[in-house]
Amino acid sequence: MKIKYIFFTIILSMAFGCRKDKTTWNSDWVVPLINDSLLIKDYVNDSTLAINGDQTIQIIAERNLINLDLSSIIEIPDTSVVQSFAIGLPSLTLAPGSSFIDEIKQHEFSFEEIVLTSARIKSGKAIIRIENPVSSKGVFTVSLPGVIKDGVEFSFTEIVSGGTAANPGIGNLVLNLKGYTIDMTGESGQLYNLLQSKMKVSTDPNGPSITITNQDVFKTRVKFEGLKVDYAKGYFGNVMFSDTTIVDVKELSKITGGSINVEDINLQLIIRNGIKVRAVGEVNLFESINYNNNVVGLTHPYFGQQFNIEPALGAWNSLAPSELPFLFDQTTGNMENFIENIGSKYEIGYAIELNPLGNTSSGNDVLYPQSSLGIDLKANFPLLIGADKLTLRDTFEIDFKNDSKLVRVLNGKLILNTTNTFPFGAEVKLELLDENNNSIKQISSTGLISPAQINSAGNAHLPIKEKLEFMIDEEAADLLAETKSIMVTAVFSSTTYTNNKVFANAALKLLLTSRLKLKSEL
Repeated sequence: MKIKYIFFTIILSMAFGCRKDKTTWNSDWVVPLINDSLLIKDYVNDSTLAINGDQTIQIIAERNLINLDLSSIIEIPDTSVVQSFAIGLPSLTLAPGSSFIDEIKQHEFSFEEIVLTSARIKSGKAIIRIENPVSSKGVFTVSLPGVIKDGVEFSFTEIVSGGTAANPGIGNLVLNLKGYTIDMTGESGQLYNLLQSKMKVSTDPNGPSITITNQDVFKTRVKFEGLKVDYAKGYFGNVMFSDTTIVDVKELSKITGGSINVEDINLQLIIRNGIKVRAVGEVNLFESINYNNNVVGLTHPYFGQQFNIEPALGAWNSLAPSELPFLFDQTTGNMENFIENIGSKYEIGYAIELNPLGNTSSGNDVLYPQSSLGIDLKANFPLLIGADKLTLRDTFEIDFKNDSKLVRVLNGKLILNTTNTFPFGAEVKLELLDENNNSIKQISSTGLISPAQINSAGNAHLPIKEKLEFMIDEEAADLLAETKSIMVTAVFSSTTYTNNKVFANAALKLLLTSRLKLKSEL
């Protein structure tokens, strides 16, 4: 439970003119410290909890435990495409605006196993350099046939200043390739891993006639950097994802003792494949590690064995990942012991291999922008839970300055007002901690939080209001100056250990105030 902590620092300063004797007086101060609540309804409709017709709570949880980075499947290496041209005649005179180069070349991407026929660029750029070896300006049009965005082919035109063969005129520019789709089948449409480039050069339409020779080399260089794809089609090769992953559940890290009893468990661990690729996988480890470092390994008949994972179905707007579920209930494996271990840390070991038998799809592996690959957790069962000395502990910083030169706390008490509609009661303890988080004083209470009772209609718990008092004696008052934080320990227990229904009105509201006797001196 997250508790919001509010502490007001007390500062008194008063001037009474010139006095010969010190003035002292005692006063009572009431200061709010904590005002917070845990409401079960706050967790409804966020894919965690739902309310049944009888107002009981249903756990309906969907969580992504593992999402694999699919960008590593298709890694397009940085590639430079160079296209150069020189005439085949000793010399040629050209009128203004004459086109004298218009050719296409094919270039191959260097992949090891991957065979691509199409890919769409998610991010990346083209760095372009143009060299003009003649003295007059040149009009260079560079295009990439088969590289399309919104139905328009990648193309640009640049006017490059004149130069010489030894010191050509240079044109430089950088273009964003995001959203372009590359057809990699070449001019024939039957090949793969190919990129086409086309260079067209014209003389300056507003310039003079020029003479070029076979020593004049016109050149363009297109360098592709940082290309990542969000769509690809072809054969993606044999790829292995294997790891042991830690999943932290921080909300449970404050539990430091006790036990729970959970009933009617219905849970699924699902291997999700959103790529149109055949795969095999294995779950070899799923462990719950709790506050006491007690480890419970989840068991299942299929854990530790290889299983087939079918490709996803559909396409761009209808993609449906294939799912391979592992089902758990009261009769399968040791799910009850696994949950009741109250783990704040979970360790999952897995291996997923794409295309274990090679190119069985005949080059029809497909990765879409919404494709995903991972392991999910789904749960759907009633919240029936018993607690036996379930201990939660949290620490809150304070800044209480007990300045004996001005204001000094003599004694007092902390008052905890509670309203409870959970079927659990609790004993609450407080400890004062110094700057090193060492305990310097425990403060006892005079009461307990009682578990709420079910109403006559059987669809809610009746609110029960109580007051707990924590006495601050002179010793504790003197230690307030050293106190940098307060540790709150709550030990929860239910009336019975089984069949404890939690209803939609379940809440625990807390108001902690201090009633302190102060001595002021001027």
